[in-house]
Amino acid sequence: MKVLIKCKQYYKTILVTIAFILLTLSIASSIYDIYEVSSSNPKICVPIIMYHQVKDNSFGKDVISPTEFESDLQYLKDNKYNTITMTQLIDYVYNSTALPGNPIILTFDDGYLNTYKNVYPLLKKYDMKIVLSVVGKTVDDFSKVFDDNINYASTTWNQIKEMSASGHVEIQNHSYNLHKIKNGRYGVYQKNGEAFIDYETVLAEDFMKLQEIVEEVTEKAPNTFTYPYGKYNNNTEDIIKKLGFKATLSCTYGVNLIDNNPETLYGLRRMCRSHRYPMAELLKDGIETLKYRND
Repeated sequence: MKVLIKCKQYYKTILVTIAFILLTLSIASSIYDIYEVSSSNPKICVPIIMYHQVKDNSFGKDVISPTEFESDLQYLKDNKYNTITMTQLIDYVYNSTALPGNPIILTFDDGYLNTYKNVYPLLKKYDMKIVLSVVGKTVDDFSKVFDDNINYASTTWNQIKEMSASGHVEIQNHSYNLHKIKNGRYGVYQKNGEAFIDYETVLAEDFMKLQEIVEEVTEKAPNTFTYPYGKYNNNTEDIIKKLGFKATLSCTYGVNLIDNNPETLYGLRRMCRSHRYPMAELLKDGIETLKYRND
């Protein structure tokens, strides 16, 4: 009787072991299948950081210190992030051009002189890249006068040409003269009651004027439009696509999931780098938003 009980226990142990092995193999096979499916059309996570000014005073939402910016670059270097340009991201989507591991985009809006004075030297030191979206009229004005006040002055076309030629700075379009709130228009947003054809004419004339200037100065036409104040609607996007822009940068908070669908390049989300909001914390908070996304 005891021998029979022992035999039953022995065979039970064998059956449980076999069942466990089969279950493990099944799970491994499922994981492999999921990996294969996801790898055939992967979505990559691309954080885009938004900066405005880097100087030694007036710190706040849009102003950080040179020390803070250098700490951002050091963090990215230590954690093996690779700064890329909008052109690289667009090439990934349209041409399946490979991106480096851990891609991230650092964007600077408006084109302040302190970008040239305080940011550009650090980019060369750390061998990193930024995307600089300029306001054409402001650059025009400061290119005609000598004003190197780092608190408010803009870059000049000569400085933009130098930065672009270095390979560390990509120049993009932030409008020629629509970065303002005036006559019922908020940035490039459509006015109440404005006919589509009139709205299209306003945007086309402004945007293409800056396109021509930037291409003449840098020998590269911008392929991305950055929304002043983050204001736009569906008509804005339609016009921008018609004008040939391959991507747009918004002020909507979060990180981006990019695949081979060109639509993922429009309304790209960004995270504002503010004073005392270090890169590690900024990225952590941004990644957390993916929990609540379904795209």
